[in-house]
Amino acid sequence: MSLNLGIKNLDNYFPGLREGTVNLLYGPPGSGKTIIGLQFLINGGNYNEETLYISLDQAAFEVKKDFEDMDWNLDVVNVIDAVPTSKKREIAPYREVTQITEVLKMKDVSMKYQIKEIDVFNLRSTLKNILSRRNFKRIVLDSLTSLKLFYTLGVEPEEASIAFVDFLRILEESTVLIIAEDFDDLNFLMRMMDTILKIEREGNDFTLEIVKSSYILKKTFHSLLLTKSGFMVE
Repeated sequence: MSLNLGIKNLDNYFPGLREGTVNLLYGPPGSGKTIIGLQFLINGGNYNEETLYISLDQAAFEVKKDFEDMDWNLDVVNVIDAVPTSKKREIAPYREVTQITEVLKMKDVSMKYQIKEIDVFNLRSTLKNILSRRNFKRIVLDSLTSLKLFYTLGVEPEEASIAFVDFLRILEESTVLIIAEDFDDLNFLMRMMDTILKIEREGNDFTLEIVKSSYILKKTFHSLLLTKSGFMVE
């Protein structure tokens, strides 16, 4: 079974993400990656599926504000706001790591910054605890690029990222979409992904490339139009 991305008309060419898999969407900054991630979640939420947006790049209230003019029902999206205060690798041992345990509806996200320090392993253990108590059909991690900037004392960012993706791969009840910037060295992760998507933008023109999929044997390209309801295939 596959889960539709929520992009109108795309299912005529691409059925979506295989259920229970980990998948990658990458592209340059400002190319629309978060839009596709949220469309994927909203599409499921509209059918009463449990969805989770893990916000690592922007505070969740900033994400909410960025898309307040869209014709979306963001209230169907649950969110973990896990943006650390200090996005850098620390040299000396850190004194305190914040436990992120609260899952909120997007409508309940606070319009203020929360001071927190998080490392990649703390985030993984937090998610493990949350997901042991609650099943999410669709999960979006936004983004792998930010994850690599979390505190990872004594561990290379690539190693931490692989360990985190390995954890996500055991979530058989969840379909995960990981967002990353195209300037990252993603080769080490490509082989772990069921589906790989790439989005590019030139002015107001957007192109979605299906780089890898168990449904499609060769690369395909689709022109996207951005509307108040999100992306659609022209």
